[in-house]
Amino acid sequence: MNNANKNKMFVVDYDGTLATSEGYVNKNTIKKFEEIEHKNIIRVINTGRSLFSLRNVIDDDFPVDYVVFSAGIGIYDWKNKIILQSYSLTVSDTAEIYNFLCKHKYDFMVQLPVPDNHYFHHFGNIKNNSDFRTRINNYESYGISSINECPTQASQFVIICAENTDYYNQIKSRFMKVNVIKATSPINHKSIWVEILPANVSKASGIEFIRRKLNIDINNIVAVGNDYYDLDMLEYVNKNNAYIVSNAPKEMKPLFNLIESNDENAIAKLIDSIY
Repeated sequence: MNNANKNKMFVVDYDGTLATSEGYVNKNTIKKFEEIEHKNIIRVINTGRSLFSLRNVIDDDFPVDYVVFSAGIGIYDWKNKIILQSYSLTVSDTAEIYNFLCKHKYDFMVQLPVPDNHYFHHFGNIKNNSDFRTRINNYESYGISSINECPTQASQFVIICAENTDYYNQIKSRFMKVNVIKATSPINHKSIWVEILPANVSKASGIEFIRRKLNIDINNIVAVGNDYYDLDMLEYVNKNNAYIVSNAPKEMKPLFNLIESNDENAIAKLIDSIY
């Protein structure tokens, strides 16, 4: 069926939501994604991962139509293998943010623009920040070496903080004209990652781009997430269509429809119940 004729959208975060705690999507969930293709439903993975990173955990024939990657930095037509849209911070914003983070000795990465945003320059204390070190090692294991200098223009900044710090509020209040968001670490599930994105770029803006492209009513969009990173996406859709898995932070659970955890076939069960 032609995508232009589809009139519903199912949007799901990857890590901690669509994927199990072991990082893969189970066969039953994949089967459900295949089934809903024939029910006028556009399938979207909306992830904080770069496109490079996502491709390392799902196959090229994974049954999805679009990918919003790097929290809205890029939008990808999965079937036709085309980047439809991408965004970057301005040259001046890149320099200002970099100088501030260096001055205050944050541990952070600066990502290159799309399509190379899996390459980054890093600044910080590799020895004392295990999450920071692990992220660098993970990319090096795929042959991605860090670059020596801050790029002139960046797609985003990723600041990796120890748990229970106030870095998010400090950075957000300092940089009001860009989008500052936080997430629980997908690596150790304890550290807080603070990400700085271009203004008006978010997981929600990625959904809006696809919605407008395909002329889908916002009330026909279902979104599922698991973390602070997904807040704008969950708040974007109709409240009745916003779901969160039970492995989410406890303060988020009262805000959205609660389903089972990512390790309990939650997404497959949800698809069965609503479609």
